[in-house]
Amino acid sequence: MTAPAQPIIEIRGLRKQFTHKPSPFLPGQTVTAVDRVDLVITPGETVGLAGESGCGKSTLARMVMGLTTPTAGEILFRGKQLDALRGDDLTEFRKSVQMIFQDPFSSLNPRMRVGEIIAEPLRIHRLVPREDARETVHGLMERVGISPDLYDRYPHEFSGGQRQRIGIARALAVSPQVVIADEPLSALDISIQAQIMNLLLELQKSLGLAYLLISHDLAVIRHLSDRVAIMYLGNIVEESESEKIFTNCRHPYTEALLSAIPGLVRTGSRQTRRDSDNAAPAAGIGCRFRTRCPYSKELCHTTEPPLEEKTPGHKAACHFSHDLYGR
Repeated sequence: MTAPAQPIIEIRGLRKQFTHKPSPFLPGQTVTAVDRVDLVITPGETVGLAGESGCGKSTLARMVMGLTTPTAGEILFRGKQLDALRGDDLTEFRKSVQMIFQDPFSSLNPRMRVGEIIAEPLRIHRLVPREDARETVHGLMERVGISPDLYDRYPHEFSGGQRQRIGIARALAVSPQVVIADEPLSALDISIQAQIMNLLLELQKSLGLAYLLISHDLAVIRHLSDRVAIMYLGNIVEESESEKIFTNCRHPYTEALLSAIPGLVRTGSRQTRRDSDNAAPAAGIGCRFRTRCPYSKELCHTTEPPLEEKTPGHKAACHFSHDLYGR
């Protein structure tokens, strides 16, 4: 039996809180954007992180990249704590974990030629001699489907899809192991989205990349992901293999998200929906989805459900998961 792959990125109990002060005369308010998140990324897999806008997905990505400091919890890169990395270990992390941004228009410096943009990581990390940089960039441009003849053009001379390919080439320049793709398709036309999805799949297959794919588009998540985590108000409420999520979800929030996808066929038993207004909130902190859940009961208003395994490899944070979706 093959031993499970060791994680490249391991997230444990991650939390991020921001202090919002609406007025100099009012006390600051603490907002929790990410709360007690656990997540693992192993070599060569795509982990899809899905949820509504504002649920904390991008904040999580920025912490994994080291761009935002967590309030609590830890991020491990190949077993070493990210906030403790120094010297060569920190340099290795910065090369190994790269990001593709949501907006291909604002993520590229308009004053730099695209060849210079792609070559910048090579220069920063001193990966190739200056005289060889142009040839290396030509190879990267060809790999992502951009003609090397366009090396000296500026970003405004390219379409949105071409700009996203340039951003992908820039991420690949340092031979990363993990690419964090934060809504990489949302700013693109539908026809272009399919091309970029196919490019991401081809690059993963040929280079052995692992992806953390962040998206609110469940069709994209399903097409690209091996494993999916569903996020709601800063929490992971369900996590499993992609097809299990889409064919037999085990959390009412996931069910609500999937119901918005036309023609999606799901299996698994369901109880008849109740009117959630019949369950009056009780004192205490309960399930975060309780006010929107059609199945909520008194327990949901008083006790927060833990994220736990409901069936092998399938986790959900719901008190009544077995009653709603079977065992």
